[in-house]
Amino acid sequence: MDLQKLNLDYTNEAKDSFVRDQNYARIESLLRSQSKEVQIIGVWGMGGIGKTTIAATIFEEFSIKYEIRCFLANVREELSRHGFEYIFNKLLSVLLQEDIHIDTPTTISSTIMSRLRHKKALIVLDDVNSSDLLDNLLRVGHDYLGVGSRVIVTTRDKHVLTSRAVDQIFEVKEMNYHNSLKLFSLNAFNKIHPPENGFQELSKRAVAYAKGIPLALKVLGSFLSSKSENEWESILTKLKRTPNANVHKVLRLSYDELDDAEKNIFLDIACFFKGQERDKVIMILNACGFHANTGIRNLLNKALITITQTKRIQMHDLIQEMGQEIVFEESVKIPKGQTRLWNPDEVCDVLKNDKGTDAIESIFLDMTQTTDLHISSNAFRKMPNLRLLAFADGTGHGGKIINNSLYLPSNLELPDSLRYIQWDGYPLKSLPSICWPNKLVEISMPYSNVEKLWDGAQNLPSLEIIDLRGSKRLIECPNFSATPNLKEVWLNYCESLPHVHPSIFYLEKLEFLAVYGCKELTSLCSSNFSPSLHTVVAYDCPNLQEFSIPILADHSEIHLHLRSTALKTIPSSIFHLKDLQHFSFPISESLMDLPLNFAFQITLSDPIEHKYDTSSTLHRVLPSPVFQSVVRLVFDNCCSLTEIPDSISLLSSLQHLNIHSCTNVITLPESLKCLPQLEVLNIFQCHMLELIPVLPPSLKRLRVWDCDLLKTVLSTISEPPRKDEATFLFLNCNNLDEDSHAIILKDVILRTEHVVASPSSGEEFENQEEGFFDCDAKFGEICYLLPVRGSNIHDLFDVHSAEAYSFSVELPQDSNLVGFLFFIVLSQEQWCAIEEQIGYDIREILGFGCECYLETSWGEKVHAESLSLLQWHWDQLYHNVDITSDHALLWYDEKCCKKIMEPVRGTEGKGINDEKGSTGNNNANLTLEFFAGVVNKLDAVIQECGIRWIYQTV
Repeated sequence: MDLQKLNLDYTNEAKDSFVRDQNYARIESLLRSQSKEVQIIGVWGMGGIGKTTIAATIFEEFSIKYEIRCFLANVREELSRHGFEYIFNKLLSVLLQEDIHIDTPTTISSTIMSRLRHKKALIVLDDVNSSDLLDNLLRVGHDYLGVGSRVIVTTRDKHVLTSRAVDQIFEVKEMNYHNSLKLFSLNAFNKIHPPENGFQELSKRAVAYAKGIPLALKVLGSFLSSKSENEWESILTKLKRTPNANVHKVLRLSYDELDDAEKNIFLDIACFFKGQERDKVIMILNACGFHANTGIRNLLNKALITITQTKRIQMHDLIQEMGQEIVFEESVKIPKGQTRLWNPDEVCDVLKNDKGTDAIESIFLDMTQTTDLHISSNAFRKMPNLRLLAFADGTGHGGKIINNSLYLPSNLELPDSLRYIQWDGYPLKSLPSICWPNKLVEISMPYSNVEKLWDGAQNLPSLEIIDLRGSKRLIECPNFSATPNLKEVWLNYCESLPHVHPSIFYLEKLEFLAVYGCKELTSLCSSNFSPSLHTVVAYDCPNLQEFSIPILADHSEIHLHLRSTALKTIPSSIFHLKDLQHFSFPISESLMDLPLNFAFQITLSDPIEHKYDTSSTLHRVLPSPVFQSVVRLVFDNCCSLTEIPDSISLLSSLQHLNIHSCTNVITLPESLKCLPQLEVLNIFQCHMLELIPVLPPSLKRLRVWDCDLLKTVLSTISEPPRKDEATFLFLNCNNLDEDSHAIILKDVILRTEHVVASPSSGEEFENQEEGFFDCDAKFGEICYLLPVRGSNIHDLFDVHSAEAYSFSVELPQDSNLVGFLFFIVLSQEQWCAIEEQIGYDIREILGFGCECYLETSWGEKVHAESLSLLQWHWDQLYHNVDITSDHALLWYDEKCCKKIMEPVRGTEGKGINDEKGSTGNNNANLTLEFFAGVVNKLDAVIQECGIRWIYQTV
């Protein structure tokens, strides 16, 4: 299975097929062995040789076969940042899927030991640099893991492995010439072979210089891409002068070709910005005059950086080391010439003892690495060129820094050249008297203890972002009247903040204001409104009683969130608006006064004071003009609602309905079936809900989640059934009665047979447009998830296995056979809870599918993969997933079935379904290998699997 499609962060490079050479094969054989002994496998080799890629690929391929698994990446870096206790607890927490905290890792409780001993585990410890660390971590090895467990350890130092009883040690050798040429060609020419011209010989020379090191092959190939033959010749001749060049020198070629701005961007990332959000980095570097949009793109093209799926900039450790080595060389060539500081001891020494120089451009201090920070009054006076300054919480969560001692001078002078300052979890209530540099583009002080940032207005003409989120003691909002370029203001969860400064709404370029979770905020008022403002997020402010901001009539597509506030009536300042992208507000009769086409999406919450029946209010409100045009409607934590009124059927434009944590709703209205355009219905944590009525034929997706008392589902099938994709999920609805369970199972079969009866042309697969961002299935796919009930599932399936996740079966010799319906049962006991909070932008959670291999008696072999994702996000609502019983997952994949059935149905004179063929000799064998995994965890374990044959009805 291609788990890279499941968004695994640690397999960004794991799909290089060229790692599957002798290095991969030797380790793979140990994973395939049936030995019940716990085995610890050491993998060592130089940086960039592919150790992590091999380990990630092995983990990707085999982890599904293990009950518990953990890929612990960057152990060396994690150790330096957080210490052994953090790493050890992280390992146990991932393995046991709960928050484990052991203060003395030398002692493990008998309960934890017992749980580990009963589990077959796969563990990867990546980039370990200490034998003592390995000894301590591997106490969860031979003695504490279940039979058949495997531990893979990667390291650059063989002595780390030889110092203890590692069972097998493998050295990762250089790539062979054949695979090296392929990998190089892919990066140089975007194909696996060099072109048949002069570049063929030049490619061979280039591969010789890279010495079989994958990282060097990638970087060198990307560097030479699009260059002329003469340029290749010149560069390779230069390399020949240093025949013993190490990988740094090969990588250095790409750096040397960068212009000055690009070199600065590269070094800033290596020493300061690695792991930061791309857009933020571009903004700051643009302010430094580096044309960062173009520079970042060039670094990507040269394979010097990567961009993760969460839009963060990453850099291979070896490339980062090369960048830091370049910075070290600066001080060798020019005394005190080092431009960037990041070593905690050096930074503290410079700040305490006035050792700064005019060469220093950036300082990054991981505050988890020091408990004593002393900044002298002259510390920054000797650094007139300092651009970037960060006192960072290395955990990335802010507010967790522990400082035993912090000394700041009374008059702290920051250099005028400073563009960016970050101080996570600033521990003091006040700042010293600071003259803020007027070139600053971002001030980031999240989770601080500061009560006030500055007095009066600060002249900050370049400031674009200020982030004070989570500063629970902040009682005075800064005056922003002298920050004309400010675009984003983050004051969310500043729980003591009573008001925001009115200057905010006079900012011409302000785009985003977040004040949600400000418990003491009482009003948002101004006589002015920024023409650029597109988002105001002010929900969960229980004391917000006044909102008076004159939003312009033509200011469309704004996001305005005012739900879960004390507002009782719609503010008069917004009645005239139209085409809001998202509007949220408490249920109120004043909603009736809003105009047609007011908002694309409306989210409703309970009023803070429950003095009236919200169900009756809602019944009167829904027929009003504002809801006639709404496309998406969300009920969020409307606990006072006892029912969704029948009048919801009047919402003729509604396509998406979310009912979230409406804990007193017992049934849904029968009138739902009258909604002509409803495609998505999400029902989440409605704990009193007992019945779901017949649903409209337009529905594509139904997701019912944590509805503990749900007993009755009348039908999920439409009349007539839809011919395209459908996803119907009943997660943790464990009280479904047998009749409803049978109805759902019957519906999935009827829906599948109807799709088969009206097959697609095939163009839909290639030209399918993106619908809602939360659509699960693709065109031609059907997916149902529901709790297991007795043996009625088995009765519907022709072939099933409870012994393994794969089996083989001979295809029936029936001319009407057109495909098959898959099913798997996911075990609750071994499918641990997903503990993390999941946001709307995390789309893929459960990946599942089947690898299908067909082999016919006349020699045809066909491979097809069915791969799908179930998505659990609910707009901007946050929640936890916890599977509370065994669940059956059933799905049909039209594209997969077509590929498998083509040789069976379409081979004249040979096919098993051909009337001229000999039924005695012409047959086909189908092997199916099922898989399922929770993204970034891969915790789902298949308990049973099977298929049902689908026949074309005559």
